[in-house]
Amino acid sequence: MKRISKKRILLLALVFTFVGNILADSAFAVQSHTAPLAQFQSPNYNEDCVWFTLAGVPQADPLVPNSPWFALSRSQIGYNEVYSILLAAKLSGSSLNVVTTGAPAGGACGGYAQIAWVVLQ
Repeated sequence: MKRISKKRILLLALVFTFVGNILADSAFAVQSHTAPLAQFQSPNYNEDCVWFTLAGVPQADPLVPNSPWFALSRSQIGYNEVYSILLAAKLSGSSLNVVTTGAPAGGACGGYAQIAWVVLQ
């Protein structure tokens, strides 16, 4: 049986720690905001996406800097349910809790924060 040197064990521990930190950072890249819906824009003729902002939220997600806009693609799972919640929030003036994925939405929604889910407060 081959012995593993202390140097190799320390190197492996360092590698596992480094990889764990990278994975932990990406797992915590999501943002959560709770506020009333401010602006709500429907899909347009060439972009199948819904965009919205929350009152008092100047930046939806740091990975999409300087943009208060959240994006919901029609191809996203739960689109109809999230769209219904957005409409209900706008009509009632209720607050939403919006959680982002920590990534840009991509596709026609690119350049805006992708939402993971919303909760009507």
